[in-house]
Amino acid sequence: MIKIAHRGISAQAPENTRSAFELMIPLGVNWLETDIDMTADGHLVLIHDSKVNRTSNGNGTVNHNSLMGLQKLDFGQWFAPAFTGERIVTLDWLIDFINEHHINVNLELKTNVRGEQQNFYLMRLHQAIHRINRDNQIIVSSFDVKLLKKFHELMPKITIGLLTAEMISENTVTRARSVGATYVHPDVNGLTEADIQLLLDYQLPVNVWTVNDIAVAQRLDNWGVHAIFTDFPKTM
Repeated sequence: MIKIAHRGISAQAPENTRSAFELMIPLGVNWLETDIDMTADGHLVLIHDSKVNRTSNGNGTVNHNSLMGLQKLDFGQWFAPAFTGERIVTLDWLIDFINEHHINVNLELKTNVRGEQQNFYLMRLHQAIHRINRDNQIIVSSFDVKLLKKFHELMPKITIGLLTAEMISENTVTRARSVGATYVHPDVNGLTEADIQLLLDYQLPVNVWTVNDIAVAQRLDNWGVHAIFTDFPKTM
């Protein structure tokens, strides 16, 4: 079973920062997951929330701030004083990083932009993915079915993962098929062996989020889960 570093090594460093990603190298972790949003001036950045309030010393919405404005904020001090001065990470930086270290990546499309802004977001993502080395494995995932469909039409050769927090059912399979998904990414909470088996019966491998308990990870492995997203990829 594959272990995917959830927003980097986010148990030991502030999520989606250079420190969280760079910690993967000495640990020998070769899969990461991160979230992609867009600034007001069209730069793709790595952040989970639509607002910067939780993970920085600033406030406001990512989509309404320029990259220069966001780079003035501290994205590390909230986690621990040792990480004071961490800056927001751009997708361009991450691609250089994964290319250099031969790391596979799950890119989660996580943005509230709509209309022409969303089209621009997808175009910028398209350009960025073309920079990733062919040897690196890529999964693009999202909860947003319409956004995933648009991405799949734009880049049909890129592997798709459908994120879901709902109970697994035949409807999950229908939605996964509608976006051309290879994988389904369900929430670990409430997940059963029967849920996993249903997806596997439809040839949909399963990547589960977010698993930080060793006993749960072992159980999922026994059930045939393909991968887990975890804040502790080395110890899981």
